[in-house]
Amino acid sequence: MPTPSTGPARLAAAAAGQDGKDHDAAGREVAGVVCRYLESGGPLSVADGSGVIGELEQRLAELLGVSGVLTFSSGTGALHAAYLALDLPPGSEVIAPVLGFHASVTPALHCGLSAVLVDVDPGTGNMSPAALRAAITSRTRCVTVVHYLGHPAAMSEITAICRKYGLRLVEDCSHAYLSAFRTRPVGTFGDIAAWSMDVKKTLSAGVGGFLATPYRELADRALLAGHYRGRSHTRVTDPALLAFAETGLGLKYRLHPLAAVIALAGAGTLRARVERRQMLLSRLSDGLAQVPGITPPAVRGDVTMGGWFSYRPAAPGRDDAAFARLLEALRAGGVPAHLPSIGPLDELPLFTSPVPLQAAAGTWQPRLCGPFDGARAYLRGRFSVTVRDGDSPDLMDAYAAAFAAAAADAA
Repeated sequence: MPTPSTGPARLAAAAAGQDGKDHDAAGREVAGVVCRYLESGGPLSVADGSGVIGELEQRLAELLGVSGVLTFSSGTGALHAAYLALDLPPGSEVIAPVLGFHASVTPALHCGLSAVLVDVDPGTGNMSPAALRAAITSRTRCVTVVHYLGHPAAMSEITAICRKYGLRLVEDCSHAYLSAFRTRPVGTFGDIAAWSMDVKKTLSAGVGGFLATPYRELADRALLAGHYRGRSHTRVTDPALLAFAETGLGLKYRLHPLAAVIALAGAGTLRARVERRQMLLSRLSDGLAQVPGITPPAVRGDVTMGGWFSYRPAAPGRDDAAFARLLEALRAGGVPAHLPSIGPLDELPLFTSPVPLQAAAGTWQPRLCGPFDGARAYLRGRFSVTVRDGDSPDLMDAYAAAFAAAAADAA
């Protein structure tokens, strides 16, 4: 393993200083593209999907290998539109993994649907096909997969289960820009897929999101869900739905043009940034694989990881006190390591207590298919390491060496 030439203090300072330079450069770039758009007289509201909105949607379709892209004001809004587009009967159940961000499934609450949480693979944190199969009942109508932290879910098994039981399939690809399962891009397996463009995502609009679907009926309903008037009048094709174009379904979820400008600038460098992140984190994983007691994040041989939304190695087999000592030693050694900020969904009141909304009290009745042994095994001894796109390969080697020293000190 390479030995760093810097001590812990210089290691931390180098990482922080590089991050500061990257942040400043990115800020100047964003300011520049926004200023140029405003100086050119670009509109601050686009209702018909033209201009920068249409340009971004076309670019996203090309980059991600999907069709029927429609932008929204947030990833949550895109997911809400996805569930509305599916038009499932009230009381239908949507099966989702217990690991992930709540917004993958909570918009279903506002569509008269209910969530069923199932266990995950202890290696990847993705939905377990066996747990999915065991949770299906006569009320099941939909499955929502989350490509967790950028690792594609087991799509061959999951799509086969959905076909067998006639279930709709939603993909949440927010963590998985440019990820692929057996060379096929994520977002192309289900009926409809959604991405977030929040500030921390691989592609950021500041705040924003989009969905993609190849099915005209779903696209029509998604348009009505958040793009009333201009866009619905020109793009909805079903005559029965077109009658509602003026009002849509009463919601406004359009992406702000300035957010589209920011995202379009990021789209131009997306592939290069993903490739660099893959290189950096693969190098870090190679280094950690040599450290006794440390397990790099699992990457199955039939997937491409895309943006590695979060890098989360593990130190399994340690009790809480030993794990705390290791984390403290890593930080003292200059490694930007911390505990994951979001836990499993079965710990949130929205899935365990009566919902504080009378309109949903009769339909939102979550079912927890525990005991979630896979999720607990995945989370045990798991922590996050912050790696920036502008970090160097040498810094990854230094982190790996710091891991070796911390693991020995905390043993």
